[in-house]
Formats: sequence, structure tokens, C-alpha cells
Amino acid sequence: MEQLSDILIIPDVHGRTFWKQAVEDIDDYDKVIFLGDYLDPYPDEGIEFAQAMEVLLNIVQLKMDNHDKVVLLLGNHDLHYFNPLYRDQAACWRYDIQYAAWAEDFFDIYQELFQLAYEAEITGQHVLFTHAGVHSLWYEAHRSVIGNLTADNLNRLLRSRDGINFLAEVSSKRGGFSPVGSIVWNDVTEFGSSVDFPDIYQVFGHTLQLDSPIIQQSFACLDCRRAFCYQNDSFLIL
Repeated sequence: MEQLSDILIIPDVHGRTFWKQAVEDIDDYDKVIFLGDYLDPYPDEGIEFAQAMEVLLNIVQLKMDNHDKVVLLLGNHDLHYFNPLYRDQAACWRYDIQYAAWAEDFFDIYQELFQLAYEAEITGQHVLFTHAGVHSLWYEAHRSVIGNLTADNLNRLLRSRDGINFLAEVSSKRGGFSPVGSIVWNDVTEFGSSVDFPDIYQVFGHTLQLDSPIIQQSFACLDCRRAFCYQNDSFLIL
């Protein structure tokens, strides 16, 4: 596991450009982690899908220019273009039929640049990054397949039919029928029924916060259209 100190975290993008100023100082950080959801902009924000595609191209170029420093996680709004089996299984909010073929081709070309999870030791704390967070009930339901809760094991879910099915689980909070959501669908309000994982601190986005992030003892939900610097167990809004 990598040992890091200064991390730049970019929550859900959805075609927004708030992250660009933050990455101008990329040399100041040990790692830059995007938490997923690059496409499917919100209609009320006035961003066209074509603009979101251009932003994603810029993010991928940043990754290719800084391959070992930049981490690109996948969110639910990426997976329904990334994997057709997932698309058929999960609820696909704001799925854009007009541009779907382009997005699917794009992820097919650049699939090796993306992953589901990343973990590191940051100033002595084991931190797990995913798009929506790992709910203990979801993990326990699939523990026999996943194995220990590590980023590597979560990333392997992309390589099997069972894994894709697990990722497609959506709870009633988001219009589905599963008890809780997966690591790309879990709503932050679902964590009230989750048991903390010993010695693991979780960082994720997914659930939009209009005013400020949710910072708890065991997790941080950062989806508030701002970049964050994480150091010394603290989140600094940039």
C-alpha cells in the first residue's frame, strides 16, 4: 500500500471544470484522485453532453501525462457506458442515448486508465476511495466472492459477470430494489445502517451536497462541486 501525505481529491465532475484550477498545482500533491462520474451533466447546470465529453478527454490527457500520479475512479454515470452488462442490469439515470455510442467507444479505448477503488496509507491512516462508499451490508452479502476489503479485490469486480451484477445493485433510495446500494450507487443516507470497517477511513462522492461536504468519523462524502486537499487527516476545500 502506498504511503502518501498530500492528496488532491476531485469529486463528481459531470462536465464541470472546477477541477482545472486545482490541478495547476499538481506537483504539490503525491496523488490526484478523481472520484468518478465524468459524464451525464445535470440539465439545470447548462452543460451539454458534448462539453462533458471534452472535459473527460482533458481528464484522460491529464492521466496520460501523469500516469502514476492521477487515479481515475468509475462512477455509476460512467459504468453504464463502460460495460453493457452493467447498463442492462442497473438503473441508468441521465443515460444519453444520442452520445452513448461515442462514450462506449471511448471507454473501450481507455478502459485500462480507470478503476473502481484506490487505497493508500495517508499520514498513518488507511484510506479507501470509491465513488459511493462501501456499505457493510453490501460487502457482507458478497464477501465470499470479493474476499478481504481491499482496492485490488474491488477492482476485480469489473472482470466478472457476478462482479458486474454486484455493482448494479441499487436500493430504494435511488429507485432500485436491493437492500443497499453498491460502491457506485450507495446513497450517503444509507450509511446509517452500515457498520464501520475497523481501521479503514472511506472517502467518496456520489450524493450531491449543495452546501458543504459531510465529514464523519469513519467517512467523508465530498460531492459538492469543489476540489479538496487531504492532509493530516483534514480536508481543505480549494
